[in-house]
Amino acid sequence: MKKSNLNYLFTIVFILCLYCFLLIVNVNRPRVLVLHSYNTDFSWVTDINQSIERTLKDKPYSTRYHYMDTKRHPSQEYKEKAGIAARNVIKDWKPDVIIAVDDNAQEWVAKYFINDPEVNIIFTGVNGELDDYGYDKANNVTGILERIPYSNLKEVFLQLADSKQKRILHISDDSETSQLIDEELNSFPWDPLELTESIECKTFEDWKKAIEKYQDKADFLLVTHYHTIKRSAADQSIVDPKEIMEWTMKNSKLPAMGCWGFNVEDGGMMAVAVSPYEQGELAAKMAVDIVDKKIKPIQIPIVTNRLYVIYLREELLKKYNMQVPLMYEAFARATNHYY
Repeated sequence: MKKSNLNYLFTIVFILCLYCFLLIVNVNRPRVLVLHSYNTDFSWVTDINQSIERTLKDKPYSTRYHYMDTKRHPSQEYKEKAGIAARNVIKDWKPDVIIAVDDNAQEWVAKYFINDPEVNIIFTGVNGELDDYGYDKANNVTGILERIPYSNLKEVFLQLADSKQKRILHISDDSETSQLIDEELNSFPWDPLELTESIECKTFEDWKKAIEKYQDKADFLLVTHYHTIKRSAADQSIVDPKEIMEWTMKNSKLPAMGCWGFNVEDGGMMAVAVSPYEQGELAAKMAVDIVDKKIKPIQIPIVTNRLYVIYLREELLKKYNMQVPLMYEAFARATNHYY
């Protein structure tokens, strides 16, 4: 055989061996599925992804993202179909770890794999309780509960209020998440403040009527979720969240506080926000413990978020004559959350 032909043969063999090696390595890489209830048009999702990616960037994992998009499509029928599609992804791809984000991912997908010996589940961004999804009886589940930092929120309200400003109106959509939050809000000890009303709205018409009705019956507006609001009883299309927040800030004389950064991003005044970065980072670190250290999920304590982030919009602070502590302004500026 000619030398040139021999070299060509060796090259082909080398390439084939290298391809087989890379294929085997890739197939055997630990698989992490990040399962989101919502989609990337929601900043909460992209911020969680950012912290997961930052934590896992040096790990030789195969990481895949799946978005159920149930915020823009809140109907029961859609969630059922999205849940089936996500469960099929899990059955086909066979991830070692599922990081399931927010409550819909638990309700429609993750809970179907409780005690599955082939799957480890890490939940994050969960407003519900463990027994809502059967996690209290699971040996392959751990995670992070998401709770609004009510004590910090109350402290901020007290710092902004004068001696007569004590009444808080809470308004939200009527999603499953909002229903869970409503229970927390009504059980929290607000004294010396008063939660005068907690209203869940189905339509934008309902939202506008509620805001207008309580202009003289409250001193502050507390806004949580507003992403499943329909246009009207006749028009079931979902209203753009920015439109809702912009209308609210334009038509309400009540200074408004939010509990997530998207509230200010959409045009709101201020947020004492649950940190999406903490939710993502803690979940990713749990995944590393499971994959690298071979720690079983049941051995990893379930925790509740501890951190919060301040978001501020200067124009609206001036409009409502709100004097926030300089520490809050410095914090918002330092984290690029001052608008």
